[in-house]
Amino acid sequence: MTVDISLSAGKAILVFKAICDFGRPCTVTEVVDVVGYPRTVTVRMLGTLEHHSLVERDAPSGRYSVSPMMLHYVHKALASNPVLSRVELILREIVDRTQDTALFMIRSGRQALVINRIEGSAPVRVLASEVGMELPLHCGGAPLTMLAYSSAEDIDAYLAGPLEKRTQKTVTDPAAIRARIAEVRAAGFSVGDQDMFDYVVGVGAPIFDSHGALAGAVSVGNITQRYTPERVQEVGRILSDTIAKF
Repeated sequence: MTVDISLSAGKAILVFKAICDFGRPCTVTEVVDVVGYPRTVTVRMLGTLEHHSLVERDAPSGRYSVSPMMLHYVHKALASNPVLSRVELILREIVDRTQDTALFMIRSGRQALVINRIEGSAPVRVLASEVGMELPLHCGGAPLTMLAYSSAEDIDAYLAGPLEKRTQKTVTDPAAIRARIAEVRAAGFSVGDQDMFDYVVGVGAPIFDSHGALAGAVSVGNITQRYTPERVQEVGRILSDTIAKF
């Protein structure tokens, strides 16, 4: 199916993404270097974004950053999104029941993107996965869950590409990953045992939208001493029960 898109809007969006990716105020030259557009085009896109209050320009330095108004728009959109409002309830109950930090991730190409994190009250807190971080799909809790519940075509395409070895326990053999995918589907949740970060165990489970499509995955975990095999199974049941409740 052919999709009718606006090339100008696409350029403005890429410029906006570049500003977001910097994570700090950036100059026009820096944005030009990232997007590859002529300076005149980039300046026009920046002017458009500024006119619509999506970015702001610091007059003394001439640097651009995301505007507070954009954050206002985002918060309004999140509050009205049925999946994300449901995810917020799920994460908070998971944290309440496990005392560990809970995450929500969505798929972004070959990566899992962390978009929400709610801190737990456990004495030990793991700061490995932060909001905005991108992680490979073939390991960890939530990332592996999303891969497991992807289509057969998506799984084939992903496994045909490069597979990063994050730790000594990261599985990179496609056949072994397929076996793990089968285990995830049978159990309804995934277990990442030190395969994303050393000394960290993560348990993940899928979130589906109202149409049954995969919307993302939640994950909770902590250091290996806290996540014994019995604890892993208990947390897996907590994730499944909590997601079903909402």
